[in-house]
Amino acid sequence: MRGNFMLRAGLAVALSAIALTPPAAAVATTSDTVQATIGGYPVWAHFNDPYASGAKGADNTIHLELERLINNAPAGSTIRGTIHSLSVDGPANALKAAQDRGVNVSIVIDGKNEASTDSGVAKLKELTNHKFCTYGTGRACISTSADGDMHTKMFTFSATKDPNGVDRTNVSWFGSANLTYTTGPNSFNNTITVYGDTALMNGLNTNFTDMWNRKHYTGNDYYDAASGRGYYQATAADAYASPEAPGQTDTIVTRLNDATPDANCQMRIGMAFITAGRPGITSLVKRFAAAGCRIWIVAGSTEAGGINVTESVYDDLIGAGVKIHRMSDVHDKFFAVYAKYGSAYEYRVYTGSQNWSQDALSENEEIFVKMAPESGTTHPLYNGFYNHFNDAYNSTFGTACTASNYPCA
Repeated sequence: MRGNFMLRAGLAVALSAIALTPPAAAVATTSDTVQATIGGYPVWAHFNDPYASGAKGADNTIHLELERLINNAPAGSTIRGTIHSLSVDGPANALKAAQDRGVNVSIVIDGKNEASTDSGVAKLKELTNHKFCTYGTGRACISTSADGDMHTKMFTFSATKDPNGVDRTNVSWFGSANLTYTTGPNSFNNTITVYGDTALMNGLNTNFTDMWNRKHYTGNDYYDAASGRGYYQATAADAYASPEAPGQTDTIVTRLNDATPDANCQMRIGMAFITAGRPGITSLVKRFAAAGCRIWIVAGSTEAGGINVTESVYDDLIGAGVKIHRMSDVHDKFFAVYAKYGSAYEYRVYTGSQNWSQDALSENEEIFVKMAPESGTTHPLYNGFYNHFNDAYNSTFGTACTASNYPCA
């Protein structure tokens, strides 16, 4: 059973589009997989919880789902993928097998993997269409930063099957999980798969193509709203790509600003680490808290065992009334929000590869994805992230953080 059943036992309170109070708890579930309909399209979310058995172990949910998607791609179809790091051989073997049966496979890989002797990386090198991202001393394809990484975790499929075995086209997969044991099966992670939204898949493919073609821009300014570059709007989700030149907007802040915080607002944040390099996010969270929004954060640990949050930001957030827990092996990067958008309350999930760091905004290749809203009495995608958050936040292996116990070890 995943998580603590008693923490999930409450049913969501039925809400109208203008509900006055949010639910005390999401619909109870013990699944590491949830299914939803977002913007009219079928969507599945998958979650890794390495502590689900009551002790630290591997949760293979996410990479096995990716392998399933790859294995069900038919001959003549196309797979495009971006891989930040690889040591789990299964997906690499599945990609090579797909190519062998006639699937058109193209992969870009963060440049640090090129010298790896891992058998999975060797298998990727057997793909006809693969590129290791390198620019100068960096490890990226688009980014010109010496510190840049190709950090996006994304695959698209022109055709495959959904978890129910139904043939689907125009499929997009994205989230926080790497294809390594440390930051994949052995960490809290999430991925979302959207089926049938052609505009979303085409947008992500545009981002992939820019990586493949190693497009560079003055000032490392790939995302540019004025020119329509670096963002991809669709029905089920909108995706926003890094890097963006320093001193402009903040990808995450601009999206979360859509919400109007009040006493009914709730925000849950799962984040691998938090730095002082994104002051806009810190300011937004403090502003939301000051307006009455209840905010919880679960963040990962440093190698020394303390919380992986810069002390000045930690103090700011705790001082604003944000509830923070440290939990080892959190690798998520998501915001699950219940708030007023315009005149109606909605449930929204924001996810992708961006950490709460300056590198994620201005140095790396990343995506931040704003899912279309859920409203009313059913909101399974939000529920899935709510429960995944609680698996980490309420774990007996974690630590509640206070103003006096930094680094919350």
